[in-house]
Parts: sequence; C-alpha cells; structure tokens
Amino acid sequence: MLRPAKHLHRSSNLIDWIALVIEMLRGAQHRVLLCNSFLLLWLLAGPVQAQEAQVLRGVVLDAGTHQPIPNAQVGIAGNRLGTSTNQDGRFALRVPTAYATTELEVALLGYYPYVRPLPPLPGPELRIELTSNPAGLGTVAVSSSVVGIIKEAVARIPRNYAARPTRLTGFFRESDDNVAAHEYLYLSEGVLLVQKAPYQRPNDNGQVKILEARKVDLRAAQPDQPGLLPQVEWSAGPFVPHRFDFVHNRAEFIRESQFKNYQYRLTPQTSFRGRPVYVIAFGPKPGTDRANFAGELYIDEHSYAFLGAAWHRTPSGIRREHLLSFEATERAYRVSYQRYAGRWYLKSIWYNTLGKPVAGQTRRHLAEFSTTAIDTAQAPPIPYPERLQFDDVFLRAPTVYDSTFWNHYTTLLPPNQLRLDLLDQERQQQAERLLKMPVPTPLPAAQSAAAAMAKPEKRVRWRYTYGLGMLALRGPGAALGAVVAPAGYAFKASALADSHAQWGVGYYSLGGQLDLPWQVSLEASTRTVFGQFGGGGWEAGLGWEHNLNPRRRPILVRLGLAYLNQRVGLDLGTFDNPDAGLRLAGTKLSADRLALSLQQVTNALQPKLGLGVELSHQWEVVAELGYLWALRTRTELRVREKRGFFRNEAALSLPASEVQLTVNDQPATSAPWQLGRVLVGVEFSHRLGR
Repeated sequence: MLRPAKHLHRSSNLIDWIALVIEMLRGAQHRVLLCNSFLLLWLLAGPVQAQEAQVLRGVVLDAGTHQPIPNAQVGIAGNRLGTSTNQDGRFALRVPTAYATTELEVALLGYYPYVRPLPPLPGPELRIELTSNPAGLGTVAVSSSVVGIIKEAVARIPRNYAARPTRLTGFFRESDDNVAAHEYLYLSEGVLLVQKAPYQRPNDNGQVKILEARKVDLRAAQPDQPGLLPQVEWSAGPFVPHRFDFVHNRAEFIRESQFKNYQYRLTPQTSFRGRPVYVIAFGPKPGTDRANFAGELYIDEHSYAFLGAAWHRTPSGIRREHLLSFEATERAYRVSYQRYAGRWYLKSIWYNTLGKPVAGQTRRHLAEFSTTAIDTAQAPPIPYPERLQFDDVFLRAPTVYDSTFWNHYTTLLPPNQLRLDLLDQERQQQAERLLKMPVPTPLPAAQSAAAAMAKPEKRVRWRYTYGLGMLALRGPGAALGAVVAPAGYAFKASALADSHAQWGVGYYSLGGQLDLPWQVSLEASTRTVFGQFGGGGWEAGLGWEHNLNPRRRPILVRLGLAYLNQRVGLDLGTFDNPDAGLRLAGTKLSADRLALSLQQVTNALQPKLGLGVELSHQWEVVAELGYLWALRTRTELRVREKRGFFRNEAALSLPASEVQLTVNDQPATSAPWQLGRVLVGVEFSHRLGR
C-alpha cells in the first residue's frame, strides 16, 4: 500500500493540462482567454519545477494482453509518496532529490508487485508490465463459510482500521461529459482535507475542507450548441471519501441484516502485494430483488482486513435511489485501502454515473479521490466556517489562477481522450501565439476555497421562511349572538356561539426573505391562526442579522421591524343563501351556502428580536420575540362563500346596519377579545444558492 508523504509534492504534468484545456476549448474562439490562463500557468511554473524535483513518467501494462492497467498504485521511498495510473495506464510522479535513490513499486490486486530501483531522472517514459497472479483454486459455491469470512472481516474492523480521528489529504476530480458528442461540459479538481471519524462510529459522516480548487466550465460558453444538456449540478462530490468508504459505513453487502438478500461465492484466489487474498463475488440472491448492489470484495487472508471492493448498483437498486432529475443506467464504484502504521486507511475512490437528465443527451459524471497524505495526530475538527456542507456543489468553488497552484501536489493524470488533439498543427500554432500574450497578475494561492465558499457575499439572495408560534390573546369567555339581515334581500342568518377564555392562539407562517448586502433583508410572510380561533394575516418589514460566532457554527442575532395586519376570529356557523344576487359591502355572494365569522382586526408595528443558529449553509433556525404596538383595532363580521373555485368574501365593519351583535345578551359593536402585546415563535429559513 502507498504510504503518505510528510510533505505534499507538485505535479509537473501541466503540459498535459494544456492539452486538456485545448481539447475542451476546441472550435470556440470565445474560450481563448481560459486556454491562455492555463498555458501561462505552465510558462510561469517551469522554472520552479526545474529547481524542486524531477518527474517520473510511465505506463503500466498487462504483461499478457499488453493492455493499459488503470488504478494501479505507484509509490516510491517505501510508498511514502505515490499516485495512481489513469484510464490509459499512465502516471506522472514528482520525485524529490532526497528520494532519487529509492525504489519504485507498482501494485494492483491480481498482479505480482513490480519493485525496481528508480532510474536516473529525467528520463524517457517507463514501460512497466505487471504479470497476472491467479491462484489454482476453483470457484466455491455459496456457503456459510464464505459468509463467515465476511462476518470475521466486519468483526475485525475495530482492530484493522483507524480507532481515532484521522485527517486525509487527497486529490479530488469530478467531470461531466456529453457521451454522444465526446465533449466535456465541465471539469473541476482540487485538494481536499478530509476529517475521518474512527471506524467504530459508522454513522459519523465526517468533515471536508477544500484547500485548493480550480475548474473549467464550458456549459455557459455554448448556450446555442445543439443538444447541449441542461445544467444539472451535482452536490456532495467532495464527500465521496465518506459516502463510498464501504468499510466505515458498513455498506449493505457487508451488513449481516442484509445477508439474506445476497448470494456470495469465493472466486479463484489471488494475491495483493504478496499477501494471500480472498476475492468474494456478491450479487442478488435468486428469487429476490431486494439487493441493491453486485460486485467483488477483496479480503486479506491473514488479517481479514478489507483491502478494497468494486461494485455497481443493480437495476432495481438504481430504481430505489429515486433520482428525480436524472435517469441513471449505470452507477459504479471502486474503493481501495492502504496500510500505514499498523492500520488500514482509505487510499482511493472511483465513482461513475451514466445516464440522462430529464431533458438532454446521455452524460457521464465521474468523480475520483486519491489520498496523498495521512495525519494520525489528534487534530481538532475543521472549523465550521471552512467545512463543506453535504449539499454544496464543488463546481462553485472559486477558481484560483496562479503560477504555483499545484506547487506541492502530485495529481492524477487526465485520460487520453482529453489529449487526443494535442499534436494538431493548428492548435499547436494557436498555443504558441497564446504564450506570447501578456501575463495576468496571479491571485494569492493561500486563499482557502472552502472559506471562500462559506464567506457571505455582498449580493442579493432569496430564502423561504417557515414559522410556528404563539400570539397573545386577551379576552374572557362570552356568549355571542349575531343577526345578519341585509335590507332588500331574503337572506337572513341568526347565529349563537360561545368563546372560551384565552391567553394565546397558535399560528403558522409562510414567507420569503430577500437578503441584501450588509446583512440587511426585506421580509414578508402570511400568517394563519389555528385552534378554537381562526384568521389570517400578513406582515412585511426590514431585518438585520449579525453573526456572534464567526469562527465556528454561526450564532445569529436578528433585529427587525415589521408592519402587521392580523385577523383573529370565531366561526359562527353556515347558513343557506336564497339570493343568487346577494351583495354585502359591495361584494356579490352567489353561493347557496355562506359562512359567518366574527373577526378582530389589528394593524400594528412589530419590533422583533431573534436568536438563532445555522443548521447548514442553506438552513437557519431562529427563535423570535415580538412586541405589538397597535395602531388600529376594529371588529368585522365576515361573510364568505362555502362553494366554488373562486370564493368571494365580504367584510362588514361594525357597527353596520345589516348586523346586530350581542355579547352576553348585551348589544355590542366589538368582539370581546383582542391581541395582546407579545408574539413568540420559531422560524426556519431555507436559502437558495450559496
């Protein structure tokens, strides 16, 4: 297994990146500036890389078939420094001068390891052939012994894997490409800091921080291209070191409660880095479709450690994912682990999705992660403002253009498809012309991408708000009577009702909030009262929010001032309406059934004080306390239609000639209740975008 380096090292494969960008930018004149930036990156970086280290390049092939071997692990200096081969079997590894006399080691499950002294550098590309290492055992049918191997491996997880929090530093890349057109829609890459919880805590999702990131986004640059796919953005990409760590998460196919849905068999045995290994194939048990996955597990014979797995979702497993905006046809995964200081740690993850958006052509989404360093010290958790959230989109990470962007890292080479046109003469000439353009001023390299994503921007953003609370209500219990008899109509309603003594009424609210610069916001919401009393209302106003805890999870204090219009009333009953042309307060009420309610209407100014916490970058919860400063209070008798798609409603302000109101058998012109001064509530808000 490849062991981590104490210091990360930089890839000199910037020429390959020139080819990558040229390929993605071909035929589009308006992308010239992007290409120029990457080419100038190489121009500025050349002197630095010449002084620091030499680059070892090679291609790894199968000795029997002479086909490229992807995902082989390449390491030097006792695997203190390493990388992996790409889809074409190629790798590029920076070799510091101190390691120039160490050995090169290449390994992959199912092959004998390759160990040789490092050749003199610089030098030509190495051609490395790995010899297959199958054992003579035949396939073993499903048996309790095979399941017993998996049970033993699961039981030994606390012994074989990290028992305390660990930090992994690694290279991450994700991309989307249009399969039919052979064109990339975007490509993003970066260096992640991954905080892993101990393997005894499988439900802990851990934390992720972006140390560096850059991207090439070609979607917006081709809005009129025929067949261009919608801008489906994938979230949680940098969380693949947590999501697909099947040992930490106890994936379904190694969970004892799911064994009844799977069939397991022992395939011909192989070795890995000279270690005997059980290779166990698994898939849905005949007669059931409850298994979501099929693939292979690799388990060390001596320690029973999971060395890796390769699996995919079954058709029924894809259906059960319920990807509403994407119709997937393939979901495949490959995971490997490496040994360090007596324990096993995550080494690499490969994740591939093939399918179609709701509207568009077939596209492939690929995500890769490769660990480059392991820190087993008891490091504190990543500060909250610098953490990625699960629903964050990696493509939105800020792009940093500077001459030392990859100065300390060894990266994964891009696949050959991205470099097919590098030798095209016209593009070579275009690249030479671009190299002669003025050099842009580089941005600081030390800026944290995660902090930049989390830092509030001075721009307008919208959020939805959902609230639940209590309004103070004052009023003794009373017997109510109301008679409605408009002159000139046959309609007449006589109602009796009792109101109980109240000290408050519940409400729920729905609204929106427009966040402006300087933590100021415009807010508006509707409010509906429920319980014995009913009624609706609305409020609109201004708010200001301040973060009391900027270095950790935000604790928010909110001040606001709103204008409130609130109705609180009691239903008096439903009555027949014999008049198709009935009009009350200028409103035509033609329905054959009409409902009456006595309403107290309050217009007030409402200063508010709130204290809340950010649940995620998109969600906040705030407890609010409001004070109602009443400007006007009036009583209305509301008459509304009970049927019809559009239901009219008339409001008769009291006193009114059509209405006679009694409270405890005494004539009255107002309801016996009114809103108190205090409002308390809890509000959840969901921010759109970042």
